[in-house]
Amino acid sequence: MDSFLKKVELIIRDKRAQLPTLPVVVDSMLKIARDESASAADLANAISRDQAIVNKTLKLANSAYYGFIRSIDTVSHAIALIGFNEVISLILGMSVFSAFRLKGGGRFFDIRDLWLHSIACAFMAKKIAKKTGPGGDTPIFLCGLIHDMGKVFLSAYFPDEYSQVLEASENTQVPLFRKEEEILGLNHSTVAGLLMERWNLPDNLRLPCRFHHNSSACPAESRSQATIIEIANFLCHKADIGYSGNSSMEMPEVLIQKMGISDNDMDSFLKELQEERAEIEEFLGIMS
Repeated sequence: MDSFLKKVELIIRDKRAQLPTLPVVVDSMLKIARDESASAADLANAISRDQAIVNKTLKLANSAYYGFIRSIDTVSHAIALIGFNEVISLILGMSVFSAFRLKGGGRFFDIRDLWLHSIACAFMAKKIAKKTGPGGDTPIFLCGLIHDMGKVFLSAYFPDEYSQVLEASENTQVPLFRKEEEILGLNHSTVAGLLMERWNLPDNLRLPCRFHHNSSACPAESRSQATIIEIANFLCHKADIGYSGNSSMEMPEVLIQKMGISDNDMDSFLKELQEERAEIEEFLGIMS
């Protein structure tokens, strides 16, 4: 068990390892996110240095998800309408997608289906945060978007071991994260946390992802956000949008009650998510 963790840590922490890196623009995005005096003009200027990101940002702004009446033709206009923090989240999310544009999962799941699930989780996390209120300065949309990137890492760097875990989870109908812990000695959320440390991503992003299968153990400052991701993850599996390799999912009833979410709320969330399937698929097409 410990030996597998050491293997993962060696790849992630070894500066010589061929680990995907995030684009230079990410450093600029993180600096702007931390700078309370940063303006929309600063953000637009940083984005304009990468034409590929400019193009994707404009395509996302004009997607059905945002549904603006007028065409958005400048980054400044996109920032004004979508919002400063959400644009930063979108760009960071696109950067992670680009870094892990890898095949993986074998016959048990497809990377495209995993990202589709992740986008659905981002949509749902935003809805839950709006309903329950504890968003704070946490980029909850981005947390939903990249919460499962530990699975991408495991399927890419340890395909044989991870295929064994995926097969065992499917055959026993035990939730994937539990089978990961049983066979590997750690789960994909731990791997995501290690990756985020390597990339110097902030705690308000790292902690909700690191504890999205055990939100009650999350440090207090991010516990509500980790809980939102845990509930959103469950709803996305129930809605059957995409597939993350998890054929069984436990309903987090205690967490749902703690967040003050009613049965009617859960039904409404599920219905809205299913109705937005086309927007989620379009979103994936643009980001990938």
